[in-house]
Amino acid sequence: MLTIEIIIEPLRIMITALGTGILPPDNPADRLRSSVGSLDHTRRESVAATNRVATDWLGTGADGAVDAAHRTHRTMIETTDDSAEIAELIEQAGAKVKVAADRLNALIDSFQSLAAALGPALFSPQGIAMILPVALDHVQRGMQIVARTQSDLRSDTDRMMAIGRTEAPASVPSPSANDGTGVAIRLPDGSIAHAPNERAAKAVRAALSQRGVPYVWGGTTPDGFDCSGFTQWAYRQAGVELPRLAQDQDMAGVAVGQSELQPGDLAVWDGHVAMYVGNNQLVEAGDPVQTSPLRTTNAGQGFQGFFRPR
Repeated sequence: MLTIEIIIEPLRIMITALGTGILPPDNPADRLRSSVGSLDHTRRESVAATNRVATDWLGTGADGAVDAAHRTHRTMIETTDDSAEIAELIEQAGAKVKVAADRLNALIDSFQSLAAALGPALFSPQGIAMILPVALDHVQRGMQIVARTQSDLRSDTDRMMAIGRTEAPASVPSPSANDGTGVAIRLPDGSIAHAPNERAAKAVRAALSQRGVPYVWGGTTPDGFDCSGFTQWAYRQAGVELPRLAQDQDMAGVAVGQSELQPGDLAVWDGHVAMYVGNNQLVEAGDPVQTSPLRTTNAGQGFQGFFRPR
């Protein structure tokens, strides 16, 4: 089989050069995900502390401190998002390489099976004449697999290089601002608010459509809602799946400051959640579902902050 091994050797070289795609323990993706968890925990503690400051400390100094803290939170969010995306890209690249390696190995197995089927005739002049075109076809298919994988990996590399180069907007309009941009929503009081995108607008419209629905403990349908069942249902109509519990729904979003609120953002307390709909108004599952003025207090519950679903 020495001759056969020689003519199929290019496929083995491709596999060696490409690698297996199997990431070892404690690989860069795992380390990045670990750092993301630690950073996100720190950010949440900082958000909670900032919210306590905003409640108990008033004045120009307090406003400056809270704004500075929110800028830090945004930086932490961007760092967390970037790290998570890089980890995902690393894992995706490994998966692509593994698929390619598996296909190359399958080509080797295919060629060896075809060669074995020729039996003793393989080493005759006629057998060599038959197997050489087969070997060439398998090697060419292997080269195509490698070329496609390299192209796919190049796009991942370009994305990694681009992460972090996108600058954040210089400013964000206040929740009362109504500059006419975005997707228009008519609120129950007749005023117009503008959601940042169609997804958020759909969630807000769905939420507002349920005004008057009674409060039902554990309710998740228009027959009756509790607070988190209500926001979960509204976002589901927009194609976004939120966690079931109020205290978990902040995990599905990024923290934003009160001055940055946009329709569709969530206000989260220790045991309650409401949706911001614009123009300093919330909609929430009270008894019944209703709109209410924007606030950060709720029956003595700890306020976790404002969050924008991803």
